[in-house]
Amino acid sequence: MSTEKTGKERRRSRRYPAAELRASLRVKKGLLNETWEEVAPSDFSRHGIAVETAVDFKLADTVPLSISLHMEMGVIQIDRITGIIRHKKLLGKQIRYGIEFDLSQKVKGIDLDSQLARVEGLLERSHNLAKRIIDQNKR
Repeated sequence: MSTEKTGKERRRSRRYPAAELRASLRVKKGLLNETWEEVAPSDFSRHGIAVETAVDFKLADTVPLSISLHMEMGVIQIDRITGIIRHKKLLGKQIRYGIEFDLSQKVKGIDLDSQLARVEGLLERSHNLAKRIIDQNKR
């Protein structure tokens, strides 16, 4: 029986939109060479981001980042935002960095603070929705 005829959903549970945050850091490889390395974001706010990577930076280093929030309805991309390494913690072979965004920088064509606040809001809503679903399923 098709869902068009019955109007009922065949899945056991509803699907909800997912938000996935991705980040890359620019890493210098010698005097004139550089690459963008994918890093694992573990925390985000409009003021900064925590990432895990095997790349070694020093406290107070300035690093260019690229951040993208992937959702069903599209992608919010923030290219070349500058961050400052504020915290560093060794986790086995990985290092967790706390990076504060430099909100004084001017990024052509976008209001950086409002874009970061938008990403933060979408991640927070996605997290709250997932939490409500988990809480409902525990009942």
